[in-house]
Amino acid sequence: MREERLISVRNDLFSVADRIAAVDDRYRVFYNVGRRKFEVRSAEDGSLQTTIPYDSLDSRAVDHVLKTRMHRIEELLEEIGRENEAAEKRAVREAADKAFSQLKL
Repeated sequence: MREERLISVRNDLFSVADRIAAVDDRYRVFYNVGRRKFEVRSAEDGSLQTTIPYDSLDSRAVDHVLKTRMHRIEELLEEIGRENEAAEKRAVREAADKAFSQLKL
């Protein structure tokens, strides 16, 4: 396992690190050099809270942190469940349409 090299992000162009810290005062933003990703970690123990899925820090990063906060876990799991159910229904419908179109009547 490779060693993590983290660079603390404190002063960024759009003050995203400050805005993320305002969401939860325990949140700190780091750039993980090995993974080439921005990460939000706990100031208490350095544990990873979330990885920012974007290459730059902007308002999307703040939105991502707000969306993935632990206090929203139940709502987030329900949302994932609804999305999975819709995807499954689409897959079944597409498979049925394909099978029907291949029938030679």
